[in-house]
Amino acid sequence: MKRILFKFRRYADMVMLVFSKTVLQNLTSNTFYPATTPTLATIQTAINAYDDALATAKEGGKGNIAAKNARKQELIDLLVELAYDLMKTDSSVEALSTTAFPLSKDQQPSPPLGVPVIKKVENGESIGQLIVTVQSLPGARTYLYEYTPEPLTLDSVWASHSNTSIKGILSGLVSGKKYWCRVTAFGKGDQAEVSDPALSRIVQ
Repeated sequence: MKRILFKFRRYADMVMLVFSKTVLQNLTSNTFYPATTPTLATIQTAINAYDDALATAKEGGKGNIAAKNARKQELIDLLVELAYDLMKTDSSVEALSTTAFPLSKDQQPSPPLGVPVIKKVENGESIGQLIVTVQSLPGARTYLYEYTPEPLTLDSVWASHSNTSIKGILSGLVSGKKYWCRVTAFGKGDQAEVSDPALSRIVQ
């Protein structure tokens, strides 16, 4: 069983650029992953911005270096989100081996991961914010919190936020609307289980 490793977050500047371009190339027209979140277009835009910032940073200056570091972090965040989406879509060795992401070594079989249960969805402290809390789930290592506006249809588009905590904070929502929320729990190996969706209150 394989999982994507996140050691790419510590890659040096040029290594990160080459790695991200390789991932993008490998996922283009990839039959295992015909669609991704974030989209490949979004990844391409982030790569271009980082590439430009790298070139500018070579001229020196604290501002240029700070901008380069900011674009690099934005690219890393998108790649992390992409990695979770890939594992959720198809976590088989055959599929993940086509992505260029670093993969874990073979692991011993793990006890089955239970299905996450959403305990409550409540308004956060800030405007346009929801807090989703799930019951503690033994064996879960990471949670992916997803949300989409009411009404829920087959064509609903889910936005996502990953967290290692049983409490996920969703920000930037539209006040006065309700949102459907669901949570995917990831355990050892390729274990992933999705909760039933839960409808929020009206967002403040």
